[in-house]
This record gives sequence, C-alpha cells and structure tokens, in this order.
Amino acid sequence: MPGRRKGRADPRESAIMPKISVVISTYRRLENLERILKAWLFQTPDVWLADSSGKFETKLPINHVRFSPDPGNKTRHAVSLLTDGDYVIKADDDVIPKPGLIDAFIEHHDLCGILGLMGRTYEGPKYYGNTTPVRAREISEPKRVDMVGIVTFAPRNCLPFDLRGCRSSVEDIFWHNKVFPQVPKYVIPTDKYKQLPESNDKQCLFKSKAARIERQAFYEKYYGRKI
Repeated sequence: MPGRRKGRADPRESAIMPKISVVISTYRRLENLERILKAWLFQTPDVWLADSSGKFETKLPINHVRFSPDPGNKTRHAVSLLTDGDYVIKADDDVIPKPGLIDAFIEHHDLCGILGLMGRTYEGPKYYGNTTPVRAREISEPKRVDMVGIVTFAPRNCLPFDLRGCRSSVEDIFWHNKVFPQVPKYVIPTDKYKQLPESNDKQCLFKSKAARIERQAFYEKYYGRKI
C-alpha cells in the first residue's frame, strides 16, 4: 500500500477489522456540523456527538448526547466511554475528515500510543514560545511528540480517567501529560483532513487571554515533571 513503511503489517489485511468509534464535541460551531458528521459517517457507522449547544438538531444516524449546562471539552472524554470501539477518535468540530483518514490512523495503530493530526514538542517552560508544532500534512513519517490534538486516535486503555480538573483550556494537556504521561504520542503523516476557517476565529480558545494564562500555568507544572 502506498506510504506504508517497510515491514509493517496492514491491519486491513486481517480477517478481523478493529471497530472505530468517533466522538465530536461541539457547543457553538453549528454551521458546518451536519457536513462534518456526514463525512465521518462515510468512514464509520459509529459516530457520537457530544453536544453542549442546546440548539443542534439532526436526522443523521448518530448517537446524539446533549449536555446542559456546558461542562466544556471534558464531554468528549466522557462520551468516549459510552462507545464500543476498539479505538476511539476524538475530533474537534472544525475539521472535516477526507476519505481515508480513519485508514491512515489504523495503518499506524501499531505505534501503540495516542495518535493525532497536530502535536507539540516541549522544549522550554513557555507553552507559547518554547513548544514546536508538528502537523500531519507536513511530515512523511510518524513524529514522536509530547502532546497531540485536533483529531486524536486512541485505544480503549487510554480512555478512562477522572475528569475532575479537566478544564476546556487545558483538557488536552490534562489527558496527555497528567493522566497518561508515559503513553507515547505521535503525529501521523496524512493530508486526509481539512481545517475550517472557524478553527482560527476570534472566539477560539487559542486567542482567549484567560485561557492562555490558565494553559501556561498548567503547562509549567507538567513541563517541570518532564525535565
């Protein structure tokens, strides 16, 4: 198969395919949500929506879990425990998967870690300045990183954990660095996705001053543990 590293077995050649569940979390980005859900359903029938919007309605054959009040991005971690997948993809609501994205994750499942489409390596005490981003479409081989995000792929043993303290602005660092610090994280090489413009709008957490302060404080604590 094109792009497969020499000596690696392709799980799709096995008689038993792993079951993949997808969990998307949302609370305000609804304009393209139906389109995103359809794209995931094209690749797997087991799609879950962790919805804190209080507004979204759909007739698509998804598992629609509504939350009120909004508990933040911890909803994706809670809903992942309701799935039956051997592996669970947790996805943002500003990414459209192109055909073949799930196959790309399955191809790299034997890395035995948490995989993602974007990651960061930690090189110093400042999250905004001493970390280097790694993007899936810019690499040709899997890249070991310190955290991954946007869309993640994980086995079931990386799903259950205590959600207390898992705030929206730090939930990815919380999951990767507090709960599962020893599990390896990789960005995989693929271009089978598209980030929508709303991923960088004025309301995103990356541009929130309060979220940046909270994220930096949390990062300092766990970067200190790394060194």
